[in-house]
Order: sequence, then C-alpha cells, then structure tokens
Amino acid sequence: MDDWQDTAFTTRHVHNRVGKSSRGQHGGSFEVKKAFGRYDVKCASATRMCAGSSDSKSTGPIIDVFRLSDDGRGVLGELLLPGVLEARIVLAGSRKALEELVSQLEKDTTMGEGYEGDLKAAFQRLGSSAASEGEESQATADNEADSDEEAESRQRRRFQNFEKNSFRSPKFWFQWRGTVMVTPAAAVGGPGETCPKGCVETGRGYVVFSGNDCRSFKGTISCDILGWKDVSISGRKAVPMSERDAVFVWDEENRVPR
Repeated sequence: MDDWQDTAFTTRHVHNRVGKSSRGQHGGSFEVKKAFGRYDVKCASATRMCAGSSDSKSTGPIIDVFRLSDDGRGVLGELLLPGVLEARIVLAGSRKALEELVSQLEKDTTMGEGYEGDLKAAFQRLGSSAASEGEESQATADNEADSDEEAESRQRRRFQNFEKNSFRSPKFWFQWRGTVMVTPAAAVGGPGETCPKGCVETGRGYVVFSGNDCRSFKGTISCDILGWKDVSISGRKAVPMSERDAVFVWDEENRVPR
C-alpha cells in the first residue's frame, strides 16, 4: 500500500470528536478498514420465519463487508439471512450520502458497466485516427501521463471522501436490495413457504458498532413485504479481512451487459 493510503487509513479524523480522555474507550481514531470482514448475525424475526428450512441449517446469517465504493463514499457488502433474504448492501455515514450513492449505483447499472470509460475511449480512438504518426506518439505519451495522474488522484479521493461520512461512534445507514425467499405470510406467524422464484425487494436500516475496532454492532432492518419495521439485528465479527476487490452489482435484474 502506498504511504499516503496507509496514512489515510491510520490517521482518520472523524465527526463528533471528543476529548482525549474518551478516545481509549473507542479504541482510537476510526479506521474504515476495521469494518471489513464477515460478521455472524442475529435476527430473531428472520430465525422464526426460516425455522426448519434446509437453508437455515447449512449456514448462519452473515453480513460480509468487503470494500469501499469506487468513489469512497460508502462501503459495499452482502447480507444473507438463510431462507429469508439474500441481498447486496450499501453502507454510508449519512442518509444523504447513502441516497446519492444508491442513485449512482442504479444509474451505473442501467447505463451498463464501463459506459463512460468506453465512450471516452471511443473519442480517443477517433482523435488518434486523424492525427499524424508523430502526433499520435506524442498524444499517446501525454494521455498515458494524464491517465496515471487521474488514476492516482481518483484513488486518493476514494479514501479521503469516506472521511466526510464517518462518525466518532461508527454508525452507518444502509440500504439492501435482493431476493426475499419466503412468502409474506411468514411474517405473521410460523414458517412461511419458500417463494419459487423469489421476489426482489429493497429496504433500509442502520448499524452502530460497539467501538472503532468494529468487533460487533447493533441496529435495525426494515422490509415492507415481510412487515418488518426497525426489526432488531446484531452481529459480531467472525473473520477480519482486508479490503477485497469483490464484484458488486446493485441491480442484477436490470443490469445492462457490457
């Protein structure tokens, strides 16, 4: 990791600063990398709904947080409540940041991955074809230098942007989108029937970590179709991990192929 990246992670300043005497209680300054990893989750409402299902016996509920968003304004991961819900999840330090990030993810999905990059490349090829051989060589060198500088600047902003959306007591608002695998009837009593094809839904919630080490959290999750409103959810980190370059597609159903 470059020196500036290491500095960005290890000297993170956050909102709601408190006195030095309180820092020890929170484990020092917040480092966003502490949030990465797999968490074992408890959700009593989900447990009741999937009681007896084969899915619930194969694996337990988890949240897997694997990386920052490309612009550094949020964190991306997956949520699995076996037999009940499989979803992608986006976490951010404010409701506004969450809304803007989700809006951008939806835009990227409908436009197709790499749309802007492909369009830019097309214009570059068009311009190059009209240039002389000598001009092409110079343009290529200039473009490569500009590209390197732009990539470094973009990578630097990726870490710096998250600083604006962090809290002294790490709290994240999140939105999930995925497949609900049980019928709504399960929400009002007893195990529900599995939806043959599932239904794609979205909902929100929040998590508050116990400290800056992000070892555990408590929060809520909502799902309209299941009748969940601020249902209690908690978790404890089972496997700490480094940031992973995992594929993340927010809206798989409406994804435009490249």
